[in-house]
Amino acid sequence: MKRPLVFLALFFSLGIFVSSLIRVHLPFYPATIIFFIFSLFFIKKGLIFDILICCTVFFLGVSALKNYELLPRSHILNFIPYCRNDLYTVKGFVNSPPISRFDKVSFVFNVDEVQFNGAKYKCCGEIMVYTEGKQDLSYSEGLILTGSLNQSFRYGGSKRNNYNRYLYNQGIRLIMRAKFIERSLCLNKSCMSAVRRFSLWLKEKIEKLIFRRASNLTATILDAMMLGEKKNIPVLIIDAMVKTGTIHILVVSGFNVGIVAFVFLLFLKLIRIPRWMRFYLASLLLIIYCLMTGASNPVIRATLMAIVFMFAYLVKREADIYNSLALGMVFILWFNPNQLFDIGFQLSFVSVFSIAYLYPKLKLALRIEALKRRWLRFLCDGFLVSLSAWLGTMGFIAYYFNIFSPVTVLANIFIVPLASLITLCGFSLIAMELSFSCLSPFFAATCELLVSLLLKINILFVKIPGAYLYLSKALNS
Repeated sequence: MKRPLVFLALFFSLGIFVSSLIRVHLPFYPATIIFFIFSLFFIKKGLIFDILICCTVFFLGVSALKNYELLPRSHILNFIPYCRNDLYTVKGFVNSPPISRFDKVSFVFNVDEVQFNGAKYKCCGEIMVYTEGKQDLSYSEGLILTGSLNQSFRYGGSKRNNYNRYLYNQGIRLIMRAKFIERSLCLNKSCMSAVRRFSLWLKEKIEKLIFRRASNLTATILDAMMLGEKKNIPVLIIDAMVKTGTIHILVVSGFNVGIVAFVFLLFLKLIRIPRWMRFYLASLLLIIYCLMTGASNPVIRATLMAIVFMFAYLVKREADIYNSLALGMVFILWFNPNQLFDIGFQLSFVSVFSIAYLYPKLKLALRIEALKRRWLRFLCDGFLVSLSAWLGTMGFIAYYFNIFSPVTVLANIFIVPLASLITLCGFSLIAMELSFSCLSPFFAATCELLVSLLLKINILFVKIPGAYLYLSKALNS
């Protein structure tokens, strides 16, 4: 079987999709075991073995989603009656960086204990917490919260873009409006928590350096491109980039991970660190960077692919982009099968697959290599990469966001290289601030110029007649 991981990822995803259509929890693990045992008897039969393995992985996908949706008896949802507005007291720790916006704070809370009607119960699970006013909270901090609890449902509402469904896909079944907050002992002392605390501490330090050297608008753009923090970006800028289909530049993706990996590997090579040690150190750094940026699907995918490619270089083998992409896909879905239905997950993998599959074919068909002028080949390459990504994702964007943007292909030719320069300049600004602070103003001024240019170019594309079209309005007219 050529590219086996691709087929396994497809059948695993198909199993998850079919499982989502089945509302009844049936024992699918026996079918998985049966098909696997049968495949061992036909291990040398070629096609029959491949079919049995694909069936095994399909039922494994079905079982994975059903098993993920089965909550333990101690889950907090089992203690909360349906449609009750009582006050509940929960004890646990903050399990995500708190987000402050419009005088409100939100964060994911890992529950260890719930109290109501004068009784206490040990429990588990995560809830989404909202509270008003300014709160000085931090990741992994132990808290005691009092407020109302309501369920978040997977079904109902818009099938395209529903916040409750998003929470459900993240494994969050309850939403709390906290009225009272008390500090308690920190309950989360795991090794991963320590690594994540260090990552978030490092992120905070880098953000302070960025905001100290750059203007507020430029700093918010750099914060989004380098660290994935978009909460401070003005709504008008986000709206303009959605219209031109360039909003993806404000998301940390494979390019950012590639820069971090390349610069760090180059530094380690210059100081003559052995190849095997470079692999482990670079992998650790990429994991820390992944946690710094929120461990979103694009970053996890890019991090796994980078580690696979570095490992292939370590063992002197050529890595396959399709198998690497499939490995990242299976890794994410294994831990959370509901991610298959997440918009970000779908766009992340579809865009990369479209570029990997369509770009070489379009380049060969149009004979780009035959062009004698290098700058013309560069422009054509940029156009074809943008076109490939647009062709792969336009259906998803039209379905989820009700917008069709023909200008996306043209806009990305100019916006993406500028965004790349801004990201490189941002990382250089941090490096100079830590080593030669006297050069920091030069890089800060360059970032200001590039960000201003990017925003003005994006506005020009928005003003082009027919640049974008809202599908709901077009259908109604």
